[in-house]
Amino acid sequence: MPDSHRLLIVEDDPIMVAFLEEFLSASFDTTTLQSGKEALDQLASGGAFDAVILDLFMPEMTGFEFLDALRGNDALNQLPVLVLSGSDKSEDRIRAFEKGADDFVVKPFNPLELTARLNNLIRRLGSS
Repeated sequence: MPDSHRLLIVEDDPIMVAFLEEFLSASFDTTTLQSGKEALDQLASGGAFDAVILDLFMPEMTGFEFLDALRGNDALNQLPVLVLSGSDKSEDRIRAFEKGADDFVVKPFNPLELTARLNNLIRRLGSS
């Protein structure tokens, strides 16, 4: 797939990872990591991505903590982040946006809508 956008998926549920990789790999070059800490390490070591899909509730580091660290890093703070969470609580959505999430999608979701939202984020906020 020439010139496909690089997408970092930060998700610890193996079933969700398999689904996201299967569906999104048709449109994006995907890399999946199971924790926010692994994702930050990958980004800090020069991993270049056009956007991040982020789960909120993971072991080791929550999505909220990941957002704090990402937005506090001058080299990484412009990276578009779409939160994909099983939580439909308004408080979680508000907290994610306050911490710097660019979009929020609740599981279960329409994969075509997810792709459209990712493309929109990358077009508006990411690299082209």
